[in-house]
Amino acid sequence: MPILITFVWIGLGLALQVILFNHLPLFGGVVLSYLYLVLRLPVDWNRNLQILAGFLVGLIVDIFCNTPGLHALACSTTMWMRVPLLHMFIVQDDIKNGCPTYHRLGFSIFSKFLLSMLLLHCVVLFLVESFTLFNFLNLILKIVMSVILSFLVLWVADMANTSK
Repeated sequence: MPILITFVWIGLGLALQVILFNHLPLFGGVVLSYLYLVLRLPVDWNRNLQILAGFLVGLIVDIFCNTPGLHALACSTTMWMRVPLLHMFIVQDDIKNGCPTYHRLGFSIFSKFLLSMLLLHCVVLFLVESFTLFNFLNLILKIVMSVILSFLVLWVADMANTSK
């Protein structure tokens, strides 16, 4: 049953990203709803499998957004750093099995983890996308606004998913 729920969240997140959020830039940033998919993967999965899952989710977004490998690179990097970032905020045994969620980690730890994941992902994604620091202030605005907007949407999504 948890695998079925995971696939439902993957489908919903990808559909929202491709159909709605890619065409809805707000305040210079975009909502990256597909990150909820890779954020919710179980921690006890093999790390290579986690990176592969992140790559595949990013590749699907790349195919629909016509961005050649940008999201795949950013998702792979984010998934590579996911477990070390999580262990910066909690002890390894605290979340041995399961997913990092608000209900498991609490407000403070989950917020720090989510913000660090989003910041890492947005910095990699938008630096590679711009491939220059020519318009540095615009790049910073895009990163900050995307992190804020994505944080709000992913927070609401995690609160809506009440499974503990």
